[in-house]
Amino acid sequence: MNGAPLGHVKWFVDPSRYPTDYSLFLTPPVLIAFAIALAAVAVAYLIAHRVPEPRVFALLERFAGVGPLALGLHVGVALVWAALLGMLFVPSLRVEPDTEGKILLGAEAVVGLALAAGAGTRAAAVGLALLGAVAMVPFSLESILEQVHLLGAAVYLFVIGRGPIAIDALFGQRRSVERPEAPAFALAVLRVAMGFGIAYGALTEKLLDPALSAALLAQRPELNVLRGLGLADGQFVYLAGLTELVIGAVILSGQLTRPVMAAGAVLFTVTLPLFGWLELLGHLPYYGMMLTLFLSPDAKSPQVRRQLRAGKLAA
Repeated sequence: MNGAPLGHVKWFVDPSRYPTDYSLFLTPPVLIAFAIALAAVAVAYLIAHRVPEPRVFALLERFAGVGPLALGLHVGVALVWAALLGMLFVPSLRVEPDTEGKILLGAEAVVGLALAAGAGTRAAAVGLALLGAVAMVPFSLESILEQVHLLGAAVYLFVIGRGPIAIDALFGQRRSVERPEAPAFALAVLRVAMGFGIAYGALTEKLLDPALSAALLAQRPELNVLRGLGLADGQFVYLAGLTELVIGAVILSGQLTRPVMAAGAVLFTVTLPLFGWLELLGHLPYYGMMLTLFLSPDAKSPQVRRQLRAGKLAA
């Protein structure tokens, strides 16, 4: 899902020493990578429209209402965990322990607690989006765009809410925004934000910054699992970036969402022994997103729409 086993390189290598080289964007290797990604989307489209999905997966839509609960818990716990460790969202965004930094981390913890408990979910979702905007001052637009999947989660939770297992539900706030298109909009934004974030990370961590990944491979040469087959580190970095770009493009396209989410969950779990708890912290929101989109890739099913609009846990 994220170029495993290289993963999110900036979580383990200081990115300030290896700035992204956007001049590589129009070079043949990167253009070829985009062409392959577009071809992969075309193949995914053909498969999705010619190979019927097993009917058993339609039964998962009965539990579409679990998505808001899972997403809120995963994102909320990750935010609180990161704040306690002095990080904003992910390990690569370490906050200075000054007054402004403590305020930022405090806000992150409050937002995380609110999302995890489902207390003032919509206000907390707005707070999460604002955290990303504010963070562009101490960090950069690029570093925040790499976390755009969290904006997708914020929009989803604002529109859908946290469902019946939440403090909000005790006060009668369990329904989605009262618009017929609310479930379809929320799921689409969540999927697009996730796909864009993965594709953008493929560029800023690998295809447009091969030196960054090369530095990680210099520290952890065992990560190049294809070296024994004659694949040099530079080629391995390109292959990892290409894989990540393809996956991000397919997610963006909305084709084969369930299989891609399942594959992503496996890849994320396999890399945990390689990178440890920092990998788990950074990937917690992804786990919530993958489960949400695995249960309900879209809102075409009336069953999905009813559950998400009514705030039901299951049909």
